[in-house]
Amino acid sequence: MGVITKISIPLLAALVLSACNQQEQSAPAQPPAAEQSSAEESAKETVAIKADEAKAAQVEADKAQPKAADLQIVADGLSKETSDSLQKAITMTQGTVRYFNLEGGFWGIVADDGRHILPQNLSQEYRKDGLRLSFKAQEVKDMMTIQQWGILSKLSDIEVIGQVDSKSGDPRL
Repeated sequence: MGVITKISIPLLAALVLSACNQQEQSAPAQPPAAEQSSAEESAKETVAIKADEAKAAQVEADKAQPKAADLQIVADGLSKETSDSLQKAITMTQGTVRYFNLEGGFWGIVADDGRHILPQNLSQEYRKDGLRLSFKAQEVKDMMTIQQWGILSKLSDIEVIGQVDSKSGDPRL
């Protein structure tokens, strides 16, 4: 960068700033009476609109905040709202155990409603291809697996309800 450019940029900036400052000082301090009354009316309307917006925002915030009854702690230490959502998530389901020879092999359950369930805790006694089970499943959301199949779940209340033909070619399964 040349010497002239280094000197001219700060001078140009100072000139622009001083011109802006002079323009602000030369503006009239108070508007005429007619303009002042319309400005006051406009300001009052703006304040009224802002107040209405604030009231609407407060109503929305009140709706979003849970009531004291909703936050009442139940015996197992969960809030009522959380226990209701858990009850919806844990439902009795029926399905067929299947062995999938993918990604090193894994056991999964094809539920009667078409969902694929990847059990995290399927014990050895239930690892039989074609075994029909009745169970409760709760989705595990804070874990990942290498199997890209099904919904990772913890099973409970498992009962054998039957057996169907194995789809596996492996006679050990």
